[in-house]
Amino acid sequence: MRFRLLTARPALAARLALALSATSLVSTSPTLAAGPSSETTPVIPAFDAVPLEGQPRTARPYFPGPLGTLGTLELANIQSECTVAASGSQVVIGFNDFRVSGNFSGVLYSTDGGTTFTDFGQLPTAGGTTAVNGDPVVAVYNPPIGPPTFYYASLYRNALGQNSLCVHKSTDGGASWSGPFEVTSASSADFADKEWLTVDPETGRIHISWSSFGATVTIRTTHSDDGGLTWSPAVTLSSPNSVQGSSIAADPNGPNVYAAWRRIVATGPTQARINFSRSTDNGVTWSAEADVTPTFFHVVPPYGFDRFNSFPSIAVNPVDGGIELVYAASATGQPTGDFGDILYSRSTDAGLTWSPALRLNADVGAGAGRPQCFPSVSCDPSGRIDVVWYDESIGEGVSDLTDLFTTYSADFGATWSSPVAANPKPFPNESGNNFSAPHQGDYLQAFSAGGVSYAGFAFMVDPLPTGSGADAMVSVNAPPLDRPSLRVRPGSAGITDSGCLANDGRLVAGETGLLDIPVENYGTVGYAGIQATLSSLTAGVTADGTPRNYPNLDPGDTGLQDVPFSIALDPAYPCGTPLRLRLTLTAAGNDPNFVEFTLPTGVFAIGSLLLDESFDGVAAPALPAGWTSSVQGGTNTPWVTTTTTPATPPNAAFIPDPAVMTFMQLEGPSVAIPAGTTFVELHFDTRYTMEQQDARNAFDAGSFGYQLDGLGGTHFASADAIEFDHRYTHYVVRSSGGSRGDRSGYSGVQPDYAHVRIRIPGLAGHTIKPRWHFTADAADAAVGWWVDNVQVLGITMDCGTCTPVAVGPGGPVPFGLLGVRPNPMRGSGAVEFGLPRPLPVYAEVISVDGRLVRTLSRGQLFGPGRNRLDWDGRDGSGRAVPAGVYWVALRSAEGVARARVVVLH
Repeated sequence: MRFRLLTARPALAARLALALSATSLVSTSPTLAAGPSSETTPVIPAFDAVPLEGQPRTARPYFPGPLGTLGTLELANIQSECTVAASGSQVVIGFNDFRVSGNFSGVLYSTDGGTTFTDFGQLPTAGGTTAVNGDPVVAVYNPPIGPPTFYYASLYRNALGQNSLCVHKSTDGGASWSGPFEVTSASSADFADKEWLTVDPETGRIHISWSSFGATVTIRTTHSDDGGLTWSPAVTLSSPNSVQGSSIAADPNGPNVYAAWRRIVATGPTQARINFSRSTDNGVTWSAEADVTPTFFHVVPPYGFDRFNSFPSIAVNPVDGGIELVYAASATGQPTGDFGDILYSRSTDAGLTWSPALRLNADVGAGAGRPQCFPSVSCDPSGRIDVVWYDESIGEGVSDLTDLFTTYSADFGATWSSPVAANPKPFPNESGNNFSAPHQGDYLQAFSAGGVSYAGFAFMVDPLPTGSGADAMVSVNAPPLDRPSLRVRPGSAGITDSGCLANDGRLVAGETGLLDIPVENYGTVGYAGIQATLSSLTAGVTADGTPRNYPNLDPGDTGLQDVPFSIALDPAYPCGTPLRLRLTLTAAGNDPNFVEFTLPTGVFAIGSLLLDESFDGVAAPALPAGWTSSVQGGTNTPWVTTTTTPATPPNAAFIPDPAVMTFMQLEGPSVAIPAGTTFVELHFDTRYTMEQQDARNAFDAGSFGYQLDGLGGTHFASADAIEFDHRYTHYVVRSSGGSRGDRSGYSGVQPDYAHVRIRIPGLAGHTIKPRWHFTADAADAAVGWWVDNVQVLGITMDCGTCTPVAVGPGGPVPFGLLGVRPNPMRGSGAVEFGLPRPLPVYAEVISVDGRLVRTLSRGQLFGPGRNRLDWDGRDGSGRAVPAGVYWVALRSAEGVARARVVVLH
């Protein structure tokens, strides 16, 4: 290891050395009377003027998922609230599209069943006097004669400036669109929001339901029989207030139409029910609303999400007319309990009675559950029920790692397949997030047709400031298969490297590595006969493709392979670049599955101190030269330095927490990142006392970000970081700072200074301005937020100085089995191994089921270099072993090595 330290105060050396040695990475707010939900009150965006904050994103490739096709196009900037519909080989996906300001409804379409997609762009407007404002929903009608008609519903700002709804339609699979056709029943002084769309398969009648925000909030519906040109008078389905998030579905074999929505019934923690109404005359008249669930706790905000909800999703089963209902609910309504579970209920009598709620996710409930949210249900013409949702069960602590989970039932909800992730590896959910654009939005969508299961969802690539953010994605699963619910948790693989004299657990060019890869059963059933094969997805890396065996795993169990996997890096491998591996998994009675994960490479070469500010060189309340404080919304005392409770006397930066709506920014000087820098580490110490609602929801909050290259707004650190020590604890409510919430931040009480370390890649050759943002609502005041000891480090990684070990008798060689020769062997063979120094060696022959067959060495001392042990193909009793596969296991003070040998007769 080698690195350079620049001159700094004494505390810096310890911090920089620590960075270089790392191996891896209660009050009530009047603005939230209906509880902490980010859906309580709509925010009217400034569609005409507000540019997106942050830099445009550059596309990066996607990969197929274990359940089938996974991907669309790589699009710049942010996409969210993905919706999908399909007919035959035509697939249309809609999404909130923030590539161009002003309009927000984007389209991708496929003519080959979702294998490839074309970018249509954003939906047309009417002569430039209107705006199509997102919240998309796509549905399809297959008429008796003629091509399928796709309908796309959106929020709409009409020529009168009213907040309305509109639809567009396409008869060529999304290649062209007519519209917008205004949903005139939704045009009023109220704000129409959170609409849902369905088309009656028998008549082609379009049904739309929505949340109407006026003096009161209600759920309304309307329908059209002429493709959206004219609309029936709106019907109000709900009593006023605390209602949102409707879902509407038409019976494909009769005149019934059904609608469901969420109602808040109590707060602190928020409690809700699912309400329901039905029409028996194809949407003309509707029944009185009724509760279809007991009171449940609203979901707790998941980590990294900027929206969260307990909205329902419904579908009508075409085989028996049953109504399928899914929604998200928390076991306790508190972050110390369960964040959210996916619940399913069914009605076979047009919604008069409902089955008891059944939890579909495998993650444990009260006391330990991780977040599950945004469920969506659909039904295939065969009667199969498909459900998808976002699931954060792979993470720990405040991790934002997220998967798209799916499960299905082929017996009308009586039994369900073990839930399985559709994506090959979890994605960092907050990656690319920024102000001004919903990241996930309020929902995703499942769609089933012709035996194929589709899911439209927002997908985040690995963090990179100049890479893409959230993208509109579609998963195509044809047909649904029973893949084993097995996965590899990020960072769990153990590495034993060899090839250099300094074998330190870090892979560099020219080295080989032995990998222990724990596999976890995260499903609802046990698995036996588990085998796994490792392959490389990275150029310059090869993997031993010999299958390894795992023990039987019950739900929740984790097991290790019988023999370590092995990989090798080419001598020219670019050190510092993570390598990507795929583990293909099989289990008895299941279809194959695979998971993917990455491993770090390289050693730390140079550490450069780029910014070092303790605030001790100025007298309070002045800020150091190059540092500024600004009020970007509301009023407040600006950031100052203070002698009150500093981390290190005599000074620290400080912002008070006021009882006013405000958005305050502390900005440091521009920092140039040297070319060749692998990643930047940002350090600071922080303590705070800010107004929170509870341990997860915040009214007032602080966060760190940076401006890139002096342009645009702020990049969230949590959106670009690959590591984040003392990560954000709270979800910041939407109203904070004048609608600067719906994101992550610090809040509550941190009584002692905590050290923050944030690692961001991809900044080489750029400049950054560090920024600390404080947001508050117009409620109670707390003390405030202190920041101290700010440092920016540039870290460069390379291959280091690798001293290859000499290979030959008497010379040191890496510890390990060099092979069994011949292999396959008939009769006898030689077990060859290497040692870097004189060591006692233990060697055994083991059967594939783990039985000891023969001991070849019980601690015999061998010298450095190449060595060999002979095996005559017999067991400990002197009998010739049966033909088959065996393992030779070698142990010494250097570690454990294993090799596979095939015996023939």
